[in-house]
Amino acid sequence: MAGPRAGDAELARGLMAGESWAIAETWHRFAPMVLMTAERALGSRAEAEDAVQEVFCAVFRKARTLRDPESLRSFVYSFAVRVLKSELRRRRVRGWFPFLQPVTPPDLAHRAPDFESRDLLAKLYALLDRLTPRDRMVFVLRRMESMTVDEIATTMGLSLSTVKRSMAHASGRLSRWVQADPGLAGLVRGDQGGRRR
Repeated sequence: MAGPRAGDAELARGLMAGESWAIAETWHRFAPMVLMTAERALGSRAEAEDAVQEVFCAVFRKARTLRDPESLRSFVYSFAVRVLKSELRRRRVRGWFPFLQPVTPPDLAHRAPDFESRDLLAKLYALLDRLTPRDRMVFVLRRMESMTVDEIATTMGLSLSTVKRSMAHASGRLSRWVQADPGLAGLVRGDQGGRRR
């Protein structure tokens, strides 16, 4: 029986065998990382917590399908990406029928230190909502999670060229949209509070 000091490969083998210590350690080791990514991708702590539960149910259910025990981190992240892309797609569809759901700002915006910061963060998440789920996930993994293009390609099951195209597309669109909003444009320029003084 191994424990918290087990390497990813040993942990993966325990997980594939259904060992309780490995299930507990996989949760302990990877849930905070998945939660942070989900919260950044969705902008909502509550939605992120739900997504984490869904991710780990899938990870534990599909653990035996892991081919390379050394790639446990990528295995977990691949389920996170699938769950988050599905949630972003559902959100996009709900957006087509706004009368079905009340519009609420992202939870992250509520935690900003002042009204102006909350407003800018809500605007930024509104822009992210305009991206396709794939472009948004690529952008979040690259810019917010600092993953390499190779890691993103592996995690999302995409070619390197697709990841690069998706990143360029997301960055280009976000840049144009940010420049069209004086508050966000000022923030990018480094103006205090999004305004020149």
